[in-house]
Amino acid sequence: MNDEASIIRQLHRERTFKPPYCPNPACVHHLKGTDFYYKDGLKPLKRFPYLSQRFRCKACDKTFSYSFFFLEYRTHVWGKNEEIFFHHRRGVSLREIARGLGHDEKMVRARKRKMSAWGLLQHVKFSGELKIEEPIVYDGLENFSYSQYDPNNLNHAVGKRTLFTYDFNFCPINRKGRMSPYQVKRKAELEKQYGAYPRNAIRASTRKIFSRLLERSEGRLVLYTDNHFQYRRVVEEDLDAKRFVHLKTSSKVHRNYRNPLFAVNNIDMQARHNLAAFKRETIAFSKHSVAMQESFALYMLFRNYMRPKFYRKRKTDPECSRKSPAMYLGITDKILSFKEMYSERVLPTQVKLNEEWRLLIERIDPLSRRPIQPVRWPSFHTLGRTI
Repeated sequence: MNDEASIIRQLHRERTFKPPYCPNPACVHHLKGTDFYYKDGLKPLKRFPYLSQRFRCKACDKTFSYSFFFLEYRTHVWGKNEEIFFHHRRGVSLREIARGLGHDEKMVRARKRKMSAWGLLQHVKFSGELKIEEPIVYDGLENFSYSQYDPNNLNHAVGKRTLFTYDFNFCPINRKGRMSPYQVKRKAELEKQYGAYPRNAIRASTRKIFSRLLERSEGRLVLYTDNHFQYRRVVEEDLDAKRFVHLKTSSKVHRNYRNPLFAVNNIDMQARHNLAAFKRETIAFSKHSVAMQESFALYMLFRNYMRPKFYRKRKTDPECSRKSPAMYLGITDKILSFKEMYSERVLPTQVKLNEEWRLLIERIDPLSRRPIQPVRWPSFHTLGRTI
């Protein structure tokens, strides 16, 4: 890529690029702009393509670069994003991805973090105003992060017909089941030092998702779940039960395509198969709760937009091998490639984020027992006059 011809092609892309908006949140052209800028020279870089096109907004007089709108923004290594995305999706650990690329694992983790945040914002832009017109299947994918004393549920709501994942959140739970005397002692030490996780965490996280689903539903929401008592309590006691048609299926029923919970069971099964952090008895487990959510967010993006609903044809759904879940809902008109998925950067100030996803993008988990380095999305003004 570093040959002269490639540099010329890249510089041509930058010089013909038209910024879709001004990065300044206070600017009138922040959400969308047309002919609001002019070119403001080239800035030298130490990496490919060694020059970067600069722009200046006519309205607010702030400057910004071509790379601001792409994943290469503020990176020392050009490219590698697509390889990292698909290796991660195929179940390769981050350390092994770094070995294969010949780079440090820190770089791979940083790219994964950025792709997760940017992709989640793109998902909100695509589906934020989408109304739910199909039954929803809801369940939690149980796993652990940091250690087996920190189990959790990734609760997610999936369209029964389309298999589109509308929403998800994270729920820490306390370790349960049989434990050795040492494990009982260690669990008590951790709870004394950090405190136990909330006893009603599943109920609280479920209530948040169900509330958001109701806001996006017109009329009654048809909801399929298993017999978990906390789901019943949320529907019957915490929210307006008249807004729901709650259909329950035993978790002991055979989990094939005839199962009413097939939509969520299929995603859980494929996540365990395809993601290293979700496999049973793995050493590639997520080292903290935010990293686990970032892995699931990337997988959700792939399932929703970048692959067909099913790879094989089905008589009951002839288009399932040609349409992605997003295509069934009319969000996109084709299965998106990686470059199309990340073709335009979406900023947190341009979409309406729920509080849980805002904390996820900022990498904040108040209940985490392991320190997590947060990522702040700085205001344009704190960066001086340039971006």
